[in-house]
Amino acid sequence: MSQGLIALTGATGFLGSHIADELLAQGFQVRASVRSSSNHRWIEGKAIETVVVNLADADECRQFLDGSTGLIHCAGMVTASSEEQYRQANVLTTENLLAQAQLAWAGQEHNPAFVLISSMAAHGPAGIDSPAVETNTPRPITAYGRSKWAAEEAVQNTVVNFRRAILRPPSLYGPRDPEFLPLFKAATMGITARLGRSMTGLSLVHGRDAASAAVALLRCEQAQGAFFVDDGKVGYNWAELAAELGLVTGKKIWTLQVPLVLLKMAAALVGGRRAASSPVLNQDRMRDLESVGWVCDGSHLHQVTGWAPSHTSRTGFADTMKFFKEQDWL
Repeated sequence: MSQGLIALTGATGFLGSHIADELLAQGFQVRASVRSSSNHRWIEGKAIETVVVNLADADECRQFLDGSTGLIHCAGMVTASSEEQYRQANVLTTENLLAQAQLAWAGQEHNPAFVLISSMAAHGPAGIDSPAVETNTPRPITAYGRSKWAAEEAVQNTVVNFRRAILRPPSLYGPRDPEFLPLFKAATMGITARLGRSMTGLSLVHGRDAASAAVALLRCEQAQGAFFVDDGKVGYNWAELAAELGLVTGKKIWTLQVPLVLLKMAAALVGGRRAASSPVLNQDRMRDLESVGWVCDGSHLHQVTGWAPSHTSRTGFADTMKFFKEQDWL
């Protein structure tokens, strides 16, 4: 039996495509906004209605939301060359969707839900000895983090007639994610890299688990406000990450210390625009690496919704490695 029609942005991306799969698995109809240039490979052939939508256009957003019973807003920009680009992609689209949801959902008998996929970057760094929790005051340190925090503020502070919830994933990985591929390639050669010396650790969550957490927020009537999510372990230090990679690859993993000054030199050599588009050389990512860590405690999400992860780092890394090999990425 159908659970209703859910509007989903960002469905062609890594996390968004897993959210689409989870919605379908739980009996929802899915209407996905796409760009005309979007690659549909992860959603192709599935029972998903796709609509080309400019999320900066009010009329197009209103039409996209008409007839829906909820929205998961996963689209956004993670790498940009300026604060303004982040604001346009992450803040203004959120504000537009909030305004149009208010119109599209007016008078509905049920309680629609607006779920924003944010990021731990909106909170700011937290070390392994003091993980981030929802009661902390956010102090983002990057342009990306500031844009996600501004989007969260829009969701929290706009007066609307529907329920709002926010998911803050830490480091995401899993099948379909190209960003973790270099880490796995290096691990198959018996090495991994520690970039800089400041970071004490980070939290992880498998993409499919983050997707099921987003749907749990959509469904749970008590879920309001921001929620961190993790894989059940409150952070990994570098030795633990190396050990987990070693178990998956069957190799002893040697950790190479890479001074951040080398990355900064590489960014200068590559140049402004090319460095800005790089997931490693981007200035925001440099600030991330100079921080104390990116560790969060996701227990509040479980307390409110009952959600629990399906993957540990060990099973998740094995699942990811299997996918990379099947796709001939490794």
